Amino acid sequence: MARRLIVVGEREHDFVDLDERNTVSIGRSPENDVVIQDDMASRRHAVVERDASGDLRVRDLKSFNGTYLNERRVRDEPYQLWDAIRIGRTKLFLVERNETPAAESPAAGAAGAEEPTSGGPPSIEEEGSKTRTLDPSGADAIASKEMRAFMDGALRRERESIEREISQRIRDESGPSVLGALAGYRIRVQRDGPLDGGGDFYDVFRDSLLPNDLFFAAGSVSGVGVAACVAATVARHSLRGYLATRNESPERSLHPCSEVLASTLHPGSALSLLQARLDARGTLDVAALGGCGVLHYKAATGQIVRVRAPGRRDEEAARVQAASFDIREGDRVLLLSDGAGAMRREDGEPFGVERLESALVGKLELPGKDLLEHLRGVYSDFVGGTWERDVTILLIAPGDNLA
Repeated sequence: MARRLIVVGEREHDFVDLDERNTVSIGRSPENDVVIQDDMASRRHAVVERDASGDLRVRDLKSFNGTYLNERRVRDEPYQLWDAIRIGRTKLFLVERNETPAAESPAAGAAGAEEPTSGGPPSIEEEGSKTRTLDPSGADAIASKEMRAFMDGALRRERESIEREISQRIRDESGPSVLGALAGYRIRVQRDGPLDGGGDFYDVFRDSLLPNDLFFAAGSVSGVGVAACVAATVARHSLRGYLATRNESPERSLHPCSEVLASTLHPGSALSLLQARLDARGTLDVAALGGCGVLHYKAATGQIVRVRAPGRRDEEAARVQAASFDIREGDRVLLLSDGAGAMRREDGEPFGVERLESALVGKLELPGKDLLEHLRGVYSDFVGGTWERDVTILLIAPGDNLA
């Protein structure tokens, strides 16, 4: 099988055919077969070599920054078709040679073949059996349309991977570093969602002007990826700033607060929002609009009260719905983002509040961590492990039994 090593870097894009080669050395030194102009590469960084059975392997040469195979740091591993080696900011893909034919030679062009749009075939300076350097002019030196298409695809996937990493980091770091606390109550939060991040946000905090109260906020803005994660972060901080400057009930503050948030978001962004305020006596005042929801489990009766269904899409969803109730010993309160009810499978069926309530039956006496893990598993099974939107759950319980 004819194989080719495609090199995609910031300053070079080229290939090396592996037909007659048993080893290909990679590094920053010009003595290597593949010279990487990357300051994160060691002078002798890694080698691709054939083993006794003729299969390819990648071996790290005790480099400082490491060699990564499909984003996993390796020392000596098999190297198979479509695997990607990463050294610093440079990637090397192993492909079949007929998937990426070389550029036509000038002679072929003179015979009537299509002229390259720019540059000529890759400039690979030979010295014995070694390729001394890669052409720094990169893409301009590669005339093959197939090669260009492959590199465009590789770079696009690289950008998408970077964007996912940024989204995940923003999402993971956008929540409060420390949850607010109130004596006699335990709070847990769990957030799950797609790999590229979604638009959920939450907060649990105290206000110095109201030291006996604990404030909760949860919500979501439409979209996924970096834009949604940034919008969610803006929404959370705007929300905290708004609530910290006003001594109003959630019912009175929610609608004007939603208008403030809407003015900070991109036009057309859908907004779901929930605010709650818990005092030391155990009274919870809560208000919600959009798809946010509230469920209250009453331990005394074993009843789950649907204060507001999550994932609402009806005409009433845009209206503020408020409630006030006492949390007693053994009770559980779930404050839920839009995705808790609106999560959908591939066939379009929504998760729905009825399925959520069924999943809670017989589980509400579990410790908080176990209860939330149970719900995570239920949602994951429903979507087959592929989350298409965020699900954020804030769990409130009195006493010290929310381990």
